[in-house]
Amino acid sequence: MTLSDALLIEQNPWWSQPDAWEGRDPHLRRLAAQPVELPPLVAERIPLEEPAVHVVRGPRQVGKSTELKLLARRALAGGRLATDVLYVTLDLLAGEASGSVVDTIRRAKELSRCGEGALLLLDEVTAVRDWQVAVKYLWDTGIVDRDVVVCTGSSAIDLKVGAAERLPGRRGTGIDFLALPRGFAVFARALDSRIPASPELVPAQLAGEQGVDLLEQALIHLPVLQRALELYAAFGGLPAAVAEAAAGAPAPTEALKRVVHDALAKEVARKGASEPALRALLERVTRSLGSKVNWARMAREMGVDLGPRRRPGQGPHGSTVRDYFEFLAAAYFLLVIYSWRSDAGSASISKDKKIYFADPLLHTVAHDLAPGLAVDMPALVENLVALALFRCCEPRARQAETFAMPDELHVWETAGGGEIDFVCGQRAAPVAVEVRYQRSPDMRKASAIGRALPGSPVLLVTRDLLKVSERWTAVPAALALWALG
Repeated sequence: MTLSDALLIEQNPWWSQPDAWEGRDPHLRRLAAQPVELPPLVAERIPLEEPAVHVVRGPRQVGKSTELKLLARRALAGGRLATDVLYVTLDLLAGEASGSVVDTIRRAKELSRCGEGALLLLDEVTAVRDWQVAVKYLWDTGIVDRDVVVCTGSSAIDLKVGAAERLPGRRGTGIDFLALPRGFAVFARALDSRIPASPELVPAQLAGEQGVDLLEQALIHLPVLQRALELYAAFGGLPAAVAEAAAGAPAPTEALKRVVHDALAKEVARKGASEPALRALLERVTRSLGSKVNWARMAREMGVDLGPRRRPGQGPHGSTVRDYFEFLAAAYFLLVIYSWRSDAGSASISKDKKIYFADPLLHTVAHDLAPGLAVDMPALVENLVALALFRCCEPRARQAETFAMPDELHVWETAGGGEIDFVCGQRAAPVAVEVRYQRSPDMRKASAIGRALPGSPVLLVTRDLLKVSERWTAVPAALALWALG
């Protein structure tokens, strides 16, 4: 199967109307209709000068297709011929063999009559089985080896199969990008443009003199940032959610939550599980938010069949539960943070870990599925801090791959049995981050962390306390999340 000529022409309106296509394009039309203009996620960062295969990954509904259209607009504004920009959405070939991609791309290039150095935008390429085989063939046979190819996908599951499937030597200067929901700083500015842009500090800066001086200057914005934080904890950073919040909605609409729920249900169904299994998975993450977990205990507590291979009435095995949570992390729905090994260069897989939602709206959806469960705001703030630390601590070039297992963000159990919420940054210079979202946090824990990691900065994320001591720095959560960007 290949896409028809009519579909290919329809997907590339700039071929026939280079001066009027933006008004016809559905992605850019919807973008223009939003109440606020959000900064692009990756469209301004993708190099267009040298032949390469770039891959943009991220959760569904984050705006990857829109980013491709913004990239097309950027290329056309920069002087590229309209026929040298090709967009193909490949989710229409979901389940097809890789040869379908090859035939479709070959036909698209014939239709456009593009020259060398074309910009080829392949949307949702990971929907096709063995898509890397198709791209490898296109590159090896010279069909795209002089072009800039940008692929998008909603999963990193294919990255687990090993380096042989990652197009070695066939990507030129290609880069992996991860497009995540907007962080708190962007959300807050969408609600109130008077809030300054985030300084985008790293945790060590935030806990140091530079960060404290900056935060004291920004303290006048704390009340409005705290109100924004309450909304962000419910809406999250998906473009449609930010638009609803900016338009004054008091809570996410049922239609918005249904979109997220259906995306989750689709992924779980791919694993052969049912709606009750999805509910059990989400409820378990909600109940354990902010606490360490292990797979075997979660399996015992869930007691819900996760797939057709389980005998009726028999609960899942620990390895099965782990498989599901890692699957959802690879699809950018969950963030799994493992324990820190201070004596090694890797995480401790066997020890307890923490599971967080990849966006606050996912927590809102999950909470709706657990009637009677009160919202644990301190745990939810810890979730937001985990996401912010991942963004600023993980090397950007590896974020698409490490979302399921971060390299530079961990939880840690000290030798004395104490727990540190997060240890982040390079192992030679770690930063400890403890979340104490309370009006009067107990500072003894912060001092104990300083003794456990002598010489390391200690950042205490509080509800409203901004204070510096010899061993730690306390920062209100809304200010910390804004400053981290």
